[in-house]
Amino acid sequence: MIFVAVGTQFSFDRLIKAMDEWAEEHNEEVICQIAGGEYTPRHATWERFLDGEQYNQYIKEASVFVSHAGMGNIISARNNGTPIIVMNRQYELGEHRNNHQADGIKWMAELSGVYAAPTQEILYSLLEDTQALQVSSANNTEKLDQLTQFLGDYINTGKIA
Repeated sequence: MIFVAVGTQFSFDRLIKAMDEWAEEHNEEVICQIAGGEYTPRHATWERFLDGEQYNQYIKEASVFVSHAGMGNIISARNNGTPIIVMNRQYELGEHRNNHQADGIKWMAELSGVYAAPTQEILYSLLEDTQALQVSSANNTEKLDQLTQFLGDYINTGKIA
């Protein structure tokens, strides 16, 4: 099963539509948390919002977690030992207030078990072999701390150091 979540603050129809189209072509269960998005999946199971217990259960059961590039989802995936593919929202497409996700995705991909998919093509490529997506047992606390610092600095200053 593949679990897809876009968080609760913003919709992310581009990601949900891409995963719905992928689900149509593949024999794999896809469950999506879509928030307030306008696009509703036809080939994937979906809910607008999940309580914390159901959200965590889906992450635990998933072979891979696909998400917007949000720190909360990355931390949840890492805590559960589930590989995560992150796609950033784009300010230019009206998907977010700024481009901090595009800037942060580079750091995110340095974490064990975190795979960056800045495009639909890369997303689909990563989904072709989910067995190859692994979370290392090595401790990446330093990189996670660096990522947290990077995002905090960007949010506070709007600048990349």
